[in-house]
Amino acid sequence: MLNMLGVIRQAARVRPTNLFFSYIMRQQFSQTRKRIFSTEATSKATTDTSKNVTKEATIAPTEAIRKELETSKVAKEESPRKKGFGFGKFILGVTLLGGIAYGGSIYYSLKNEEFRDIFTEYVYGAEKSVEYVEDLQKQGIFDRLEKKGKEVVDKVIRTFKPTPAVEPGIKESAKDVILNKDQKIVNKKAESFENPILFKLTNTLNELINILSNYDVKDKDDLIKRAQEELKQLEVHIDLLKIENQAKIQSTIDEQIEKYNQRYDSKEYELKQQLEEEKRRLYEQHYEQLKSELARESTKHNEELKNALFRQATEMQRRWIRDVKVMVEQERGGRLARLDNINHKLKILERISVDNAERLDSSLKAHRLWCALRSLQDAVEQPHRTPFANQITAMKYLTSTDEIVTTVLSTIDDNIANNGVDSVSDLSARFAIVREKVRRASLVPEDGGVFAHLLSAMFSRILFRKHGLVKGNDVESILSRVQYYLNENDLDTATRELNQLKGWPKKLAEDWIKAAKNHLEIKQAIEVIETQATLSSLSVV
Repeated sequence: MLNMLGVIRQAARVRPTNLFFSYIMRQQFSQTRKRIFSTEATSKATTDTSKNVTKEATIAPTEAIRKELETSKVAKEESPRKKGFGFGKFILGVTLLGGIAYGGSIYYSLKNEEFRDIFTEYVYGAEKSVEYVEDLQKQGIFDRLEKKGKEVVDKVIRTFKPTPAVEPGIKESAKDVILNKDQKIVNKKAESFENPILFKLTNTLNELINILSNYDVKDKDDLIKRAQEELKQLEVHIDLLKIENQAKIQSTIDEQIEKYNQRYDSKEYELKQQLEEEKRRLYEQHYEQLKSELARESTKHNEELKNALFRQATEMQRRWIRDVKVMVEQERGGRLARLDNINHKLKILERISVDNAERLDSSLKAHRLWCALRSLQDAVEQPHRTPFANQITAMKYLTSTDEIVTTVLSTIDDNIANNGVDSVSDLSARFAIVREKVRRASLVPEDGGVFAHLLSAMFSRILFRKHGLVKGNDVESILSRVQYYLNENDLDTATRELNQLKGWPKKLAEDWIKAAKNHLEIKQAIEVIETQATLSSLSVV
């Protein structure tokens, strides 16, 4: 009963000004109530009493219909016209149209790859929506929803299937037979409705026809015809709305396709312009390259001609000298040959002297470089900070032609050279102080305040001090490993271990890490310079 009243109310919202649907709502409710009362009376009374009740029930709906029609007409005349189109309905319509267009676009993008590229490129969030729908489609959710929807529709159809309302003891008349024929017609039409609201209205109409067939109501044929006509008009109106929505969606799609075509044409024109510009640039570049190649070949050819002329002149000069030598040898008895031999030997001696001088210079430079390098090593290995700017200056002067040594020396900061670096012993002694500070701040979080520092200083005294090469990433384990590597004179590994600290402990150890890095950088530079000096000494030998 409640489901039937809900269907009637929903149908009334579609066409609220219609007189017939107002009559349907009121008459259905009163008829159902009277049907319940008449059923109870029939079970208690005799056969004669049931006939009287049937006659009274037949007269009562007729008077109710007349009163309802008169009341509806008066209410229709007195009620003011409602405003036509409200802003809320407009927003709702636009929202529904946009949702239908968006959903249709997603469905069409699954079928057409070209439309999918356009849709995902120009519509915000379309790519994620299409991917989500594809995932749902792969999982088979749509098939399950379609199956479940069919089951729900079948269940609703079975729930609202019209049942004959003819009470026992009442014979059908000729008009009832006519109404049953009309009922069959309406039932056949109801099977073709796709809209669930029309389907429910059709079922309600069928049930009203069954109710009217049990009573002698005037103008029931006219009412049925009017109901069927208005139902057809409602179906036509809904079909027109569907066609209008489809036309709007199609126009929107056409506009998007037109915009995409315009963008495609503009992009094609732009790419053609870029292609022409690239062709022109390549042509000019090729022309310049060809021109430079021709100039290079011309220069090369001229050089070859000059060399050929020079060789020819040299050959002629040699031939002339040879001829002169032959003539002089013939005249002087071979004296000129002996002079040439002496001249050749003098040139050999001159070459040997020059080579020895160059080797002596190279050996002297290598010796000076080694001296400066040893002085730099001594300054770095002093127990206290010792400036070594003079050694760096001397090495730069001695190795001005050596690119490797010059590059290594340029990486050394002037402030470090002027102030010196801490030795390993200084760093070890300094680490003992840094270690205590780091232990006191080992329990302080990164955003801790003064109270956190006080708590960390108090609880750090309770912590056990670790020694040796222990495992773990906690502060105490790292400090223990650093102390172990410092005892082993492995400053590089100790610095790497201490650099693993985080938060306040690392901030407290930053100065020590920086000093250790400076020492390691200078030591590495000395090793590179020493290797280069060794290679230079070997080349001299």
